Amino acid sequence: MDDRPIAFTIGTAGHVDHGKTTLVRRMTGTDTDRLEEEHRRGISIVPGYAELDLPGGRRASLVDVPGHERFVKNMVAGATGVDAFLLVVAADDGVMPQTREHLDVLRVLGVRRGVVALTKIDAVDGEMIELAELDAAELLESVGFEAPIVPVSGVTGAGVDGLLEALDELAGGSENGRVGTLARLPVDRAFVLKGIGLVATGTLWSGEIRPGDTLYTAAGRRPRVRGVQNHGRPAEVARAGARTALDLVGIEAAELEPGDVLLSSPVPVTRALDARLQLLESAPPLEHGTRLRLYHGTRATNARVRLFDREELAPGESALARLVLQEALVVLPGDRFVLRSSSPQVTVGGGAVLDPAPTGRRPEPGWLDALESGDWARVVLLALARAPRKGMTAEALALVVPATSRQIASVAEGNPEVAMLGGLYALAGEVEAARARLLGTLKERAEDRPESPELSVAEARTATGLDARLADALLAELAEGDEPEVRVAEAGVSLPDAEEVPPELEKEAEGLLEALRRAGAEPPAAEATPAARLLLKRGEAVRLDGGLFAASEAAEAVLEEIKSACREEGEISLAGFRDRLGTSRKYAQAWLEYADGVGVTRRVGDARVLTRRYR
Repeated sequence: MDDRPIAFTIGTAGHVDHGKTTLVRRMTGTDTDRLEEEHRRGISIVPGYAELDLPGGRRASLVDVPGHERFVKNMVAGATGVDAFLLVVAADDGVMPQTREHLDVLRVLGVRRGVVALTKIDAVDGEMIELAELDAAELLESVGFEAPIVPVSGVTGAGVDGLLEALDELAGGSENGRVGTLARLPVDRAFVLKGIGLVATGTLWSGEIRPGDTLYTAAGRRPRVRGVQNHGRPAEVARAGARTALDLVGIEAAELEPGDVLLSSPVPVTRALDARLQLLESAPPLEHGTRLRLYHGTRATNARVRLFDREELAPGESALARLVLQEALVVLPGDRFVLRSSSPQVTVGGGAVLDPAPTGRRPEPGWLDALESGDWARVVLLALARAPRKGMTAEALALVVPATSRQIASVAEGNPEVAMLGGLYALAGEVEAARARLLGTLKERAEDRPESPELSVAEARTATGLDARLADALLAELAEGDEPEVRVAEAGVSLPDAEEVPPELEKEAEGLLEALRRAGAEPPAAEATPAARLLLKRGEAVRLDGGLFAASEAAEAVLEEIKSACREEGEISLAGFRDRLGTSRKYAQAWLEYADGVGVTRRVGDARVLTRRYR
């Protein structure tokens, strides 16, 4: 088991029969033509994968993508997510049409670093090698690429050591920024193996996957990883860039297919995305509303292009556009895609995703510009402003900001305009306004209801004007510290000093309680004054219908009388209770309705009987 992480992923590219697979076999010892049809026809149909040990001790994942014109779709799937290219040009043929198209695909996928392998030098003389090298150099110059050109032979091995050193130099300047982020595996194969179960394979774009992890699909499935393999060997962890096979449980074979994406946490699918669109120089003008084929990862779908600021995009130019998708995709900011026309079937361009979940008919002013700028501090502020009152975690921000959650946290925590509450980022001004609203409401409550200055938690959330989760985080922060700004208790939320009852109110409540105790079962009518509400809150008084308040001791005595009467006679009527209590009909009825309300009795016709609990 090799625990060294994959340094980076290299994608081969080039015309059919230019020796890519032979060269890969020479460098890695792996035959990437794994289908019987590929061996029979002598061409690669689907991407092949091999593990490459580089001279400096690093490991690379090598993707041998198809070179035949009919299999460009699979070339796109293989090239998506690679860090560098290995462009193969045969010395006996030179640059061919698919060589150019493969390089175009790499361009629109943002893969600009690489090496050119000039193959089959064993089959030609020195003059042919020199001409082919010039041809390759002109191709690179025409698209603005700089890459070393290394003459090699996959048959004899000549020049292969120099090629490996050139690739090692690329890996040395590469930092895998995909580690520690959302794990994302575009599935290129899903099949059932006898004795094992469902297996999904693909190149892990980002993050890490371990046995025991629960993954997510766009359809809401939650398979669990039983086992992991990297390049055909059991592994404790699949790391970004590695060719990965996962043994999955908790999902049926019919519920996973090539083109699906396995994720370490749920990501909403989208049917539209805003992007910077780049049209190739060789493409015809692109009109607003044109339908093209969009390739993203291992999935392809039709997309209608809506240009924002023009009716037509000229060859070689770029523009902001919205792509409306026929099928939903899992897309994140910064993802690359390729666009091809259906007739003729050629690559016409591609681009980079800016907003994977656009709202409205047009983007908000400055939003896409900010996303393109790379000024993450500005983008985070705009993203938080687009989700008012809710707050966002670093992981949620990473779904709209083309940066890792670690980069977002670093930018957000150093910005005085951003506040962090309970793991949520929010605009500091918005949080301060919510704090002021809450404290103001609590102050008004304490002044209006000194006997009950608390707000319920639901009322406190409403007072902040924030979403419940962010409001709760604000309440928790205000209640912390040696000098908390609010008090959160079982009774509710209040100002810290609002728990003390004013002396004058306390005196009034004592007088009222004494009067209620003297009145007994015939309490006087009274208004719901602060003193009365204070007695109710303390449980020293009860409320009856008709504006009556009674001492709790009187209520307990009356309820005991009702229980005794019902137990003796089976039931009690209003007239019978009036006579038994020796009071008026008004008080008898109020007490019987109170007994109903507290669950001691229930009404049956014109009489009351005890509930099951008190029989």
